[in-house]
Amino acid sequence: MACIIPLTCIRPRPDLASRMATGPHSALSREEIAAKIRRNPLTYSRIVHPKELWGDDRNVYQKAAAQLQEWLSEGIMCTDTEPSYYLYRLKGGTHQQTGLVCRTPIDEIIKGRIHAHETIRENKLRDLASHIEICGAQIGGPILMAYRARKSLSERIARLCMAEPLYSFTSENGIFNQIWKVTDAEEIAALTQEMTQIGDLYIADGHHRVMAAVEICRKRRSMGHYTGQEPWNYLACVCFADEELQILPYARMVKDRKGLSFREFTRMLEDSFEVAPAGEQAYPSARGEFLLYTEGTWLRLNVKKGVRPETAPDFLDVAVLQREILEKILGIGDPRSDRRLDFLGGTNQREAILGSCRRREQVGVLLYPTSMEEVFAVADADATMPPKSTWFEPKLCNGLFLYGIDTVK
Repeated sequence: MACIIPLTCIRPRPDLASRMATGPHSALSREEIAAKIRRNPLTYSRIVHPKELWGDDRNVYQKAAAQLQEWLSEGIMCTDTEPSYYLYRLKGGTHQQTGLVCRTPIDEIIKGRIHAHETIRENKLRDLASHIEICGAQIGGPILMAYRARKSLSERIARLCMAEPLYSFTSENGIFNQIWKVTDAEEIAALTQEMTQIGDLYIADGHHRVMAAVEICRKRRSMGHYTGQEPWNYLACVCFADEELQILPYARMVKDRKGLSFREFTRMLEDSFEVAPAGEQAYPSARGEFLLYTEGTWLRLNVKKGVRPETAPDFLDVAVLQREILEKILGIGDPRSDRRLDFLGGTNQREAILGSCRRREQVGVLLYPTSMEEVFAVADADATMPPKSTWFEPKLCNGLFLYGIDTVK
């Protein structure tokens, strides 16, 4: 049962939203982010990536907090006073998805009623927790969460989105964004009730931000009396039905074949895969199929019967690829640290592989996307996904919904 309630949030003035909202920065260098900030003094990147603007000095997060306070005092951003739900729709290309922006008690995470599927890096966790506490807000925006679709809930959300949106604009990353604010008490009660019927929530993206919020909550509770109603006891999230979300895979690029000739390499592949020329096929068409590029040739690989385990997360295509090709043949034991391995996200992975494979001994692999049901299965098993298993597209914009945990007024 999903426990959600409305929230008050800090948001940009509607006429400035297109200038403030920022897309993901994972594909940009520090120099590119800094250049973007210089071009647009209102970009929310000044808050979420302050080190690219002010450097690595110890006061950098205080400067981000001061910037946020300045925008609030100047009316560039405003704080809603009444708890509300928001509906957030994103459209990229032909894909459209609509989610419910709300908050959930952090106890739901502590008690395991919201499921995770990624491992956490402690240094990143501590840095994020410091950033959030100093700024006094959940600076990275709502956490992307998923649930198993419920028809009546989807129909209610679709009906509410027939009203005039509060925001409607195209952000810097080419995504069309629309936002509706739900303040009617009966509609809020109906949405809350519907969400209690969906079963569990699953973190789709934002695991480090979730655990940073948990860290802050635990620390503050340890300091003495609290009621449980303080804002820092909650986490802002945007919840999407599984059928709404679009997952793309990450392609793999390996710098060499570990000295193997093309013939030796393909013979070793045949131990675990049916190997055939890929012809004009552009991308894998089904689970268990890979397209591999090396020596100027595309090969189609299909997993042989008996090779795929039945247990999570070993049944995932990304796990089969890691075990049967990257580790067994190419000697890549730790995909997180091996410098011979690169990951390619985004929507044009085939072209990226062709552009990156400048030497004939390099290897590029395209995968079929992980499904949301596979993500749910891994999380339900209390297991973790292999690195770079999912790329959610379109990406949520930062800067549209800030949840204040205490100091932002």
